[in-house]
Amino acid sequence: MPAPLPSITPPEGFEPDKRDPLTIAIEQHLDDVRQWTEWITNGDPSGIGMVDYGIYRTFEEWVKRKEALNIIDSILQKRLTLGWPYDHKAIILIQILPSERLAPYAKLLEPLLPPKPSEDPAKPINLPAHFNPLIATLAQSLYTTAKEKAKEEEETKKKADEKKKEEEEIEKWELWSNMYGKSRANWFNHPGNPQWGYWEWNQIGKEDWWKDRSQ
Repeated sequence: MPAPLPSITPPEGFEPDKRDPLTIAIEQHLDDVRQWTEWITNGDPSGIGMVDYGIYRTFEEWVKRKEALNIIDSILQKRLTLGWPYDHKAIILIQILPSERLAPYAKLLEPLLPPKPSEDPAKPINLPAHFNPLIATLAQSLYTTAKEKAKEEEETKKKADEKKKEEEEIEKWELWSNMYGKSRANWFNHPGNPQWGYWEWNQIGKEDWWKDRSQ
């Protein structure tokens, strides 16, 4: 019969972690995600190309979890602002991000795009320092997608702002109508021009507002 395990007395002042073990595990996982992302995109130029297939596949799984994706995304965006070699390392992992996350990268990727051809064919192309054709090709591909996503987000935001403004105007119009009554002209919406309630910033009185508008 094997000898029983010795009883170990906790050190003085030791307090066990009473949190849910799953919460602890997730917290540790996210800490690992941050450390690995920072290490893979560090400033050591000799480490360029250290992302092998295993690491790449690991990050592909990590970005499926929103909390981990947020950490990776924030670090990669910051790395692109630091220049070489951070940006060259980061662009490898940017390929793993979902396309809907790429909109903020449109501006950040511009410094890595292939240089424009010289206007004078006789003059050589002015290549930036640390130019890498592979990195430039990846940047161009990601930039195209990021530009499209940025445009979509801008259009969505514009529509949302217009809808919000319209709803606010309708809400004001309904408040005005409840206070002073609706016109017998049976308007379904507030008049667009001149703006209801004001004319060149001079307030219109409620008696004048409906004058000649009741037919």
